[in-house]
Amino acid sequence: EDAGMDPERLRGSRTGVYAGIASSEYRDLMANHDYGVNYLGTASSMAVGRVSYQFGLEGPTLPVMLNCASSLVATHHAVMGLQREEADVALVGGVNVILSHQITREMKEIGMLSPQGTCRAFDAAADGAVRSEGCGMMVLKRLVDAEAGGDRIWGVIRGSAINQSGASAGPTAAKGPAQEQVIEAALARAGVAPDEVDYLEAHGAGSELGDPIEVQAAAAVYGRERAADLPLLIGSVKTNIGHLEAAAGAASLIKTVLAMNRGQIPKQLHFDNPTPHLDWERLPVRVASKPVNWPDQPGRPRRAGVNAFGISGTNSHVVVEGYTDTPAAEDSSGAGENRLLPLSGKTGEALRDLAQRYLSWLDERAGEAPSDSGVSRELLADMAWTAGVGRAHFAYRKSIVFNDAASLREGLEALAQVDTTSLAPVEPSGAGGPAAEGPAAEDRNALVETAAQDYEAGGTVAFADLFAGEKRRRISLPGYPFQRRRYWIE
Repeated sequence: EDAGMDPERLRGSRTGVYAGIASSEYRDLMANHDYGVNYLGTASSMAVGRVSYQFGLEGPTLPVMLNCASSLVATHHAVMGLQREEADVALVGGVNVILSHQITREMKEIGMLSPQGTCRAFDAAADGAVRSEGCGMMVLKRLVDAEAGGDRIWGVIRGSAINQSGASAGPTAAKGPAQEQVIEAALARAGVAPDEVDYLEAHGAGSELGDPIEVQAAAAVYGRERAADLPLLIGSVKTNIGHLEAAAGAASLIKTVLAMNRGQIPKQLHFDNPTPHLDWERLPVRVASKPVNWPDQPGRPRRAGVNAFGISGTNSHVVVEGYTDTPAAEDSSGAGENRLLPLSGKTGEALRDLAQRYLSWLDERAGEAPSDSGVSRELLADMAWTAGVGRAHFAYRKSIVFNDAASLREGLEALAQVDTTSLAPVEPSGAGGPAAEGPAAEDRNALVETAAQDYEAGGTVAFADLFAGEKRRRISLPGYPFQRRRYWIE
């Protein structure tokens, strides 16, 4: 949804699924409660295969089980798959759910978990990680394809690499030379000099000895020819949300591109006294102990490294850089010409709630443009485009015809207050209105009105035809208001 990609348009495409996933703790839960063990329902291959089955995706489908490095290794495989043209689109990320108290107990007994209940990466009081749950997913494309599709681009992966620690102090212990090698390999693939990277999103799990090894390795590579007044800034999202284990790398990469786009590196939490295992005065690195503006350098984009280590000895590193967006497309329609915002839901309540979310979206952008409404026609046109071609369309439907922010708000407010009992689903008919013949189509308003009627009647509307002759961009829009329900085993 955030990428503005209708899953129906991906059906039958070479879209791959690459996911970091742990051993099934759900299977342990089933076995311990005499439910038996459903192998097909708990195998990692089936977990990712189910995504491809549900959406009809025909690219590579790959689960990655490498403990805490899983989702960043999955990202590496997704990048390789795109470069080798095994896939045209990649859904990549990771998921972690805690259901087995036996696994938690084992991790506690071998000293992996913090008795304090806080992840204190790089701090003198670091005493282990904190287990947490979550799921993070990203959409990857080849840059040329993303630009051609008018996609919202958060960042560009310039290079990635993976390796193994080999013979080391143990499978749970990080190995400095191996970490240096994986960083160097990622930089070489990226074609980026070490001193041209501003920030490192470290693995930083709160290990008393593992964190210093990681910082030393990063300093050995990223510190080369680095100016003394421009140290490598480092941080770890695990201090904010805990250790997502199989999904940790996805969380780290998402945090990094969000910080890159916002231009500010978040404060590192629980960092009060730097670990004495490092000579901080001599190292070319600095922990972001407070919110820090991204250290922009003239003539080059923002750049960052993302690091991950799996307790099996796996190392992974990704080099990502910021993307300078192209100027917004001009709205080629006349001031009196209308646009169409299609809204739909699986229930009447969801449709009404979606209208409220769009109202909040308008409020957040009020004043961004020098106009009476405060929202530019270009942004509203991109909104209509994304909602039409980039979202799934369900049985409960309403269409709002508007020509500025004020008329859009009026239509949204009416829908947000509607009695949901008056809303009824429609059966998709497959019928659609007439297509535009190009920018010379005589009456765009008539096309919009016809499309609105067809849409509410269940027809398949050729939304792209309403933008004939225009080049629009996909933008981030309000997400679908999914129902929240609890399911649990007694």
